[in-house]
Amino acid sequence: MDQNFFSQNPAFQNISPEKLAFLMNFMNQEKPSSSRDMMTFLMTFTTKARRQNISFTTDETDFIIQHLKQNLSQADQQRVDQVLRLLKRKSS
Repeated sequence: MDQNFFSQNPAFQNISPEKLAFLMNFMNQEKPSSSRDMMTFLMTFTTKARRQNISFTTDETDFIIQHLKQNLSQADQQRVDQVLRLLKRKSS
């Protein structure tokens, strides 16, 4: 994934160079192939970002999740959506 991928998306128009480098490095890793792998991938992503004092906006997070879901089966995409809905309910 190259820098143009992010610069062409409105969610990433004002992203800092550090955040962009972190995101590009992480997104160039092998993509998860199941809903379970994706949740592990996202937890690792979140932990590493937090350690570097990097946070993502809701738009940025939604875009990242949609990108990762592209490799999943329809059933796994639905599982991910279900988990995310549950997490949003718990946080509100």
